[in-house]
Amino acid sequence: MTKILDWRKSDDPRDIVHLAVQALAEGHVVALPSNYSYLLVASGLRPKAVEQLRKSSQRSGEDSLALLVRSADETLDYFPDISPAARRLARKAWPGPVMLSIQNSHASSVLRCLENSVCESMQDLNHRIQVWQPEHLVLEHVCRLLSGPLVCCPARDKASAIAERVESLQDEDSVLAIDDGEVISPGMPTVVSIDKNVGKVVRNGIVSQQGLRQISQWTVLFVCTGNTCRSPMAQAMMERKIKAKFGPLAADGNCPVAALSAGVSAYGGDKASHGALAAIRQFGTTLDDHQSTQLNAALVEQADLILAMGQRHRHVIVSQWPSLASKVHLISPDGGEISDPFGGPLEIYQKCAQQLDQHTDYWIDRLDTESLIQWS
Repeated sequence: MTKILDWRKSDDPRDIVHLAVQALAEGHVVALPSNYSYLLVASGLRPKAVEQLRKSSQRSGEDSLALLVRSADETLDYFPDISPAARRLARKAWPGPVMLSIQNSHASSVLRCLENSVCESMQDLNHRIQVWQPEHLVLEHVCRLLSGPLVCCPARDKASAIAERVESLQDEDSVLAIDDGEVISPGMPTVVSIDKNVGKVVRNGIVSQQGLRQISQWTVLFVCTGNTCRSPMAQAMMERKIKAKFGPLAADGNCPVAALSAGVSAYGGDKASHGALAAIRQFGTTLDDHQSTQLNAALVEQADLILAMGQRHRHVIVSQWPSLASKVHLISPDGGEISDPFGGPLEIYQKCAQQLDQHTDYWIDRLDTESLIQWS
């Protein structure tokens, strides 16, 4: 029998979250909303509940269950030998509509602490397990409060209403469902496998292959003040060197590396300064189409490497996003400052461009090529 709680009308949503966590801990199945469909979930520590999920998945045409993780970093606990490329894609794509299909083979995996029946319910015939971090506030709260892994019955077809998700359950099944209204979604998550650094779409979904290429690009972000002089010149130089380094990949639009730039005090939409326009042409590239961009959370989170022109820029980034400090560096390897040429004569811009040319040479030679994904 299913008990449905209305998330939207609750006086205190925390009560509903605690009821869901309690139900899972006691071995019941819980239906939770995600941004793509309603999901049936169970605690991986409760084999009977996982078996209930497995039967439901078979009735809906699914081959196996999926493992829900709290973060990309937690994936290492279950798959210690996951490739750097797969880890990086997880960090960039989660939470979101991408599921990873990963080989269950490591002897030190936390999965070895679960009942064999639980692992068998999750893995397919090739001993691969679908791993996912979906989006929704309810899921986020439940995952944070529940100890142990969560197992999910992913819907093959979009279940937009809670009734659609629980109607296939047997009458004797004990289920708690949290209703958050109709889910408006363009489709189901895309399932991909990453073996070493080769990516493959296992099942088509919301994210297209071109979208996967964009998400998985190894991105270097250059940061200055107004994003009209230093950082756009560094971006243009790096883009030229990326094209030279990756050749045909860069030519067909599928280059695995991208360069971006932004300013901590940029207005947005400003063109490159006249001095930067003139100085950069001497290096075989141009800034004619550049428009300034204000630094924001999306850019900082998606970047794999952030290169600041000075300590002030680095301080601004680290103070706003302290958890990402490890990927923020000064562009000068020796820790020196790149002086702002704004308003100065052409010679000052040219000197600045020469410094940036030397420093971008240093950084392109140190790209983490092991984590670059090549999509088949």
